[in-house]
Amino acid sequence: MRNIARMVTTFGVALLFSSTLLIGCSSKPNEAEMKQLNDLKEEVASLQKEISAKEQQKAALEKEIAELSAKVKKVTDDQAIVKQRLAK
Repeated sequence: MRNIARMVTTFGVALLFSSTLLIGCSSKPNEAEMKQLNDLKEEVASLQKEISAKEQQKAALEKEIAELSAKVKKVTDDQAIVKQRLAK
């Protein structure tokens, strides 16, 4: 008798669990949800392109800063050499 009760209980829990999964997984998104999802995908793609462009712009600015820093260092070195020669 106990085995039958245990089997019925196990079967009932399995049935409840599987029906919950089927009900939860079987609902499909409606058109509004699909449109919203597609809009979000497009926005993500757009933002990724924007990030890429900003990273390229940042790299160009960093290169320009490095070039200007090199020029400043050269001018400073030249100035130090001129002062050194004038002091003699």
